[in-house]
Amino acid sequence: MKRKSVIITRCIIAVLVFVLSGALMACGSGGKKPTKPESESTSKKETQKQTTTTAQTTTQAPTETTSATEAETDEETRGEEYHWSSDYSIDVNLAYCTVTVYENNADGSRTPINVMACSCGREGCETPTGSFYTSDQYYWGYMADGSWAQYCTRFNNDILFHSVPSWDAAPGNIEIGEYNKLGGPASLGCVRLCVADAAWIYYNMPWGTEVNVFYDWNSAGPWGKPGSYKIPDDISPLNQWDPTDPADGNPWYGYYITIDTNTITLPSGSNDNDLYNKVSIIDCYNNNVKRYAYIEFDGDYNVPGNYYAYASIYLGNGYAEEYIPVTITE
Repeated sequence: MKRKSVIITRCIIAVLVFVLSGALMACGSGGKKPTKPESESTSKKETQKQTTTTAQTTTQAPTETTSATEAETDEETRGEEYHWSSDYSIDVNLAYCTVTVYENNADGSRTPINVMACSCGREGCETPTGSFYTSDQYYWGYMADGSWAQYCTRFNNDILFHSVPSWDAAPGNIEIGEYNKLGGPASLGCVRLCVADAAWIYYNMPWGTEVNVFYDWNSAGPWGKPGSYKIPDDISPLNQWDPTDPADGNPWYGYYITIDTNTITLPSGSNDNDLYNKVSIIDCYNNNVKRYAYIEFDGDYNVPGNYYAYASIYLGNGYAEEYIPVTITE
């Protein structure tokens, strides 16, 4: 009975601390409106690098949202269920905005098993450096600025790993302008990730996993800095969906882009703008996505002959590249 009273008392204190804090978490988007992304020409192989891990990966989403109060109240029980882990450790390099996950070996060495592009704290809201440990988690968390984030894992008081902020607690409502900042500072202090990466940490990293946060301008990490998805804010029905979100109804799954490879004919003296106007790049929803493509002419506009133009596009998780025949006439 005495132990039960102590646990209840601690739970009440935890709830009061949450209420008095004024917000569950201190990181969010800063209230900025979405902005149009720049063109992305990073190769698919480089940006879609997949990693192998000995940890079990689960992509099935929870069936219900865990509220902040439930998570705080249950902390005592979870503390008994989870032991401090020495199996894995996480490095957050603020200089390059990378998160590298390691498996800790018995001989004291570490083997990298995953790498992620993140957004850490922007100027004036820098992510605190030091060594910390993961603790409680929230499927959806309410941010201090009024936004929501998915797959939250706390590691330093009000500093967490979590997905890019959403306008509400539902898939398909991300703040696109903030999402396209992954790979650079943007948050109010938390470490933002795409949904798939935030979920990977949420499901695979045990309670008490060490998190080392530091600046290292000499190296982004053993696997370097991965690319990150760039998404449009003006293409329906893709807008406001994280391409990595496993939620049902995500329009990015099965998404593809078609580059027309019919011969383009241009008169001598043409230029890049003339070529651009002739190129056709359409996605599976019949959206003209040419403005997001990289197009380069391999030839001389002033010399008649047969040449090629190279076109590539990387949009969300859709990728296409083609060599387009170009004929320059007299």
